[in-house]
Amino acid sequence: MPPTVEDIARRTGEILAGYFRNTTLVNEFKSPRDMVSKADRHAERFLMAELAKIENIPFLSEEYHPRTALSSGPLWIVDPLDGTTNFLAGIPFYTVAIAHWNGHTVDRAVCYIPPMNELFRADLGCGAFLNDRPIRVSETADPLHAVGAVGFADITKDMPKDTLAVFNSVIRKTRALRRLGSAVADMLYVARGGFDIFWECGLSPWDVAAASLIVTEAGGIVTDFSGGTDYIAGGTIIASNRVLYPFIRDEIREHF
Repeated sequence: MPPTVEDIARRTGEILAGYFRNTTLVNEFKSPRDMVSKADRHAERFLMAELAKIENIPFLSEEYHPRTALSSGPLWIVDPLDGTTNFLAGIPFYTVAIAHWNGHTVDRAVCYIPPMNELFRADLGCGAFLNDRPIRVSETADPLHAVGAVGFADITKDMPKDTLAVFNSVIRKTRALRRLGSAVADMLYVARGGFDIFWECGLSPWDVAAASLIVTEAGGIVTDFSGGTDYIAGGTIIASNRVLYPFIRDEIREHF
């Protein structure tokens, strides 16, 4: 019997935990700011080998064929270690993300936060779950009561236009903004109602594919910065509860 996606995510997390805070971990730089570790590569090899037992289809991931585009055929879209900087710094907030692309949309997602033992999952049209309990986005309606999350991939990638102006505006109009260092985790916490809003620019499909389905199945809204549906390949994303979505969308339109 083939393994389940949930089992594979947990076992990938066990591999990562074996490397966590290991001072002999061998790392290399992919770019002046981005590192890849032995843990990344080990976890990814395991993930791909095990998922192929469920469905032997192409993979799209950060370390393996990162230039592969979304296609009209099925794909596994995976990130075996989202939050590498946290991981290598000994900060216990990193995630495993697995999405199944059916050729048109993501129809299955499993994400695991190993240090918290939190397994999130969703199937298209079937709701979202955390450790097998249903989850829903928040109902926060007043921006001043909102806790939001943000990432700055646009800045670390030296993109010509960045979202700092959005941050500077929104932080003055909300209760708090946080940066967990993992876009996957940021979105998962929107899905479970911890965060009310999240936005980021400069992300890749493996950063958002799995968690975006979990947010929508938890009752949230996910769009690109223009309000459209090109958030998996388009590089910009908003994830929000339904009440605050117009607020963060309009802030981005005004300041980005």
